[in-house]
Amino acid sequence: MPENGILFFILNKLNQKFITLHLIIHLMQRFLHILIYLFTMLITVPAFARTDGGQYIVVLDAGHGGKDPGAIGSSSKNREKDINLAITLGVGRLLQANCPDVKLVYTRSTDVFVELGRRAEIANKVKADLFVSIHTNALPKEARKAAGVQSYTLSLRTASTNLEVEKRENSVIQYEIDGNSKYSYSNPNSSESDIMFELMQDRDMQESVNFAKIVQNEMVRTGGRNDMGVLQANLAVLRLTYMPSVLLEVGYISTPSEEQFLMSDWGRETMAKSIYNAIVRYKAQVTGKQSKLEKIGNAPTPSPAAQVEEISNEAPQSAKTQNSNSNKPAAQKTSASKAKRTVYKVQILAGNVKLKSNDRQFKGLKCEMHQYGKRYTYTYGSASTMEEAKKLRKSILDKFPEAYIVTFEE
Repeated sequence: MPENGILFFILNKLNQKFITLHLIIHLMQRFLHILIYLFTMLITVPAFARTDGGQYIVVLDAGHGGKDPGAIGSSSKNREKDINLAITLGVGRLLQANCPDVKLVYTRSTDVFVELGRRAEIANKVKADLFVSIHTNALPKEARKAAGVQSYTLSLRTASTNLEVEKRENSVIQYEIDGNSKYSYSNPNSSESDIMFELMQDRDMQESVNFAKIVQNEMVRTGGRNDMGVLQANLAVLRLTYMPSVLLEVGYISTPSEEQFLMSDWGRETMAKSIYNAIVRYKAQVTGKQSKLEKIGNAPTPSPAAQVEEISNEAPQSAKTQNSNSNKPAAQKTSASKAKRTVYKVQILAGNVKLKSNDRQFKGLKCEMHQYGKRYTYTYGSASTMEEAKKLRKSILDKFPEAYIVTFEE
């Protein structure tokens, strides 16, 4: 072998050994870093559930607030931050009234701005057993038809389907001083960040999913909302907490019918009771202590003066609903009855425009119009029980995914 070849061979071997040694040192440093984090977690972070007779600590987080209004509805007065706070306080009142073994903590109980890091810090400092962040969904103007509820748990890797939710709910960082640099350590594209946060969150992730399934079920089955699923997203407020944590989207302020529901006292009460029931059910699972569950009340009864008109694309069936001199359906006024009964109907549309009976928006369904001043709502079908109404609603979800149940006294 020539002298130059021997020299090259020796240098190449030395270089390989140097690279291998450097790689071993790097891996050892990372392993040591991880061990330090694990040790810190073990001495500072409590177990997710208390079974020793102590208080069960629930942190309620009303999303947005103060200078951060969140999503805006059809009117500038209809703001996400107000909906979130009203529902959060409603959940809190029910917990305080019915659960003496629960210690309740709010991240905000008034219209103030609270940084994402501070929200998580509050929960971590009190060693919370459960963190519930309440938000309202929204879509761009051209896509304002979606309706329903979603429950989010933490995922450190972004799914394309949830990217818009992440952008919107993490956008509060723009209101914080040095927000981008403050949260840069949790860059989801960093492999080291993934390792650290997966280790810190692993034991709580499964419980977060467990609670998310319970609260989603309550909002859908008890609250009568459209089911849009239990999902995962890389949300900062969840990423920074060290306990089972869920972010709830209670409806779409960008969809007129949902906006109307969320701006009503009954709608907010319905969502508050659904979330409260979920907390009670989950707490019973992990502590063995059951508390009182709440029933969802009926929607407000329409005014006796409200006009109710049946709208149908089908031929008239009898003289009761048809004037012999006209092809137009007859208008009927609701009147008080000696023996009133509750009737459940499925609302599909609402607005300030009176639609014609053959309007394509009804998609071939036989509907009723209800007029309240200059406001019109349109319902489909009629049922005598909530269970029947839920089946009725389910039967048209392919045509009207935003449909929800309302009640009338007849």
